[in-house]
Amino acid sequence: MVDKDIKVEIMVDEKEKKHSFIKKYWLNIILLFATILSTLFAGAFQETGKFVDSVRNLGLGLPFSFSLIIILLSHELGHYFASRYHNVPASLPYFLPVPHPLVGTFGAFIKMKGKIRDRNSLMDLGAAGPFAGMIVAIPILIIGINHSQVVPLSEVVGKQLWPTLGASILFRSIVYALKGYIPGDMGLMLHPMAYAAWIGLWVTSINLIPIGQLDGGHILYALLRKKSIWVSRVVFILILLMGLLWMGWLFWGFFTAVVIRFHHPPPLDDEKPLDRKRKIVGVLSIILLVITFLPTPFFE
Repeated sequence: MVDKDIKVEIMVDEKEKKHSFIKKYWLNIILLFATILSTLFAGAFQETGKFVDSVRNLGLGLPFSFSLIIILLSHELGHYFASRYHNVPASLPYFLPVPHPLVGTFGAFIKMKGKIRDRNSLMDLGAAGPFAGMIVAIPILIIGINHSQVVPLSEVVGKQLWPTLGASILFRSIVYALKGYIPGDMGLMLHPMAYAAWIGLWVTSINLIPIGQLDGGHILYALLRKKSIWVSRVVFILILLMGLLWMGWLFWGFFTAVVIRFHHPPPLDDEKPLDRKRKIVGVLSIILLVITFLPTPFFE
């Protein structure tokens, strides 16, 4: 009889915990499922090219959806676990679905609450996401490029055709290593996994832009402290100038000025110097920005 009572109490306790988890994270769960759906549709649309057929055949979007979701999730979990390590309260990832047939999502983010201890912690929090995302994105890109096809440009036109898409140094290097030289009259029709990884690399580079409280802004402040604001202002001007190459940069410039801003709040201990290991991480982060950056993501 006692054993039965104990089992009942355990079952009730587990049920309450499950209910509490859903109640606490209901928005995260809804946004995740909505993003899975929107990226499935985007992947299916890329395969069929028709809205009705895409809705009927959502399963066709699975390679693209899974690849993109896992890259974005890895990025945000990098921030999440770094926050936990440094005792900075952080939310689980919030995904951002968007009904767009080429991407299906605006990415994801986590919310951090409370003050960061020092510049070493700030460096870890800023760099953890991009590097965690890259660890997942590169193998997916390699698999996707291996399954991509070299085709005549005259036969195929589409946003998933390189060079219709811009190519970062890293992307171009991997394509050359796996496919060799591609003549000017030929293009690479990207497999959905390769296209998802391309988006992942692009998102990484945008997050590494050294402004405000973007990942790159955290890294920049950890390196330069209060002098970082001058670098952010110069970068903002460069973003506006890049609007001559791609109009989307004007949106990012507006978004930066209104939402992200230039000022980065100092950590609790702003005087503690950055150790050698974190300086190396900072340099590697700058290199990662350079090799993933796309001045012109899309060509007409």
